[in-house]
Amino acid sequence: MDAKRHPAGWIWSCSCEDLPNTTASFTKHKKEVDQRFIERHGRMLFLTYLRPVINGHGFYHIESQLTDDRRMDVVVDFGSEQFIVELKTWRGESAHEDAYEQLAGYLGSKGAQRGYLLTFDFRKDGNREHRAKWVQSGGKDIFDIVV
Repeated sequence: MDAKRHPAGWIWSCSCEDLPNTTASFTKHKKEVDQRFIERHGRMLFLTYLRPVINGHGFYHIESQLTDDRRMDVVVDFGSEQFIVELKTWRGESAHEDAYEQLAGYLGSKGAQRGYLLTFDFRKDGNREHRAKWVQSGGKDIFDIVV
C-alpha cells in the first residue's frame, strides 16, 4: 500500500480498500473543523459589519486578555466608551446561560455594567429563535442577540 503524508501532517493511505475507514475518519475530522470554521466565520461576519460603523470614531480588539488569563472575544472602543462583546455559537440553553455568567464575569473585571452577547445559531431545523433583548445576569445588564 502506497502512503503519502498530507501537508497537515496526517498520513493518506492510497488504497480504495481502506476508503470506508478513511471517510469515517474524515467525518470526525470535519465535525471538529466545522465548529472552529463556524465560530471563526461568525466573528469575521460580525467584524466586517462593525468596521464601517465605527470607522474613524473607534476601533476594536479581538480576544483582549484580562489579568487572570481569561480572554474577551471583542472589545470595541468608540469615542470615550468601551463595549464588551462575547461571541458564541448556539449549543443549547444551558450553554447560553453559562455564557451570561462568563460575560458578567468579564464585565465585573472591567468595572462595566453592560455588555453584549452575540450568539450565532446555525441549526437548520425549525427550532431556531432569533432574538434581541436585555437580560440581567450577575447584577449586569446584557443585551442578548441570537441570530
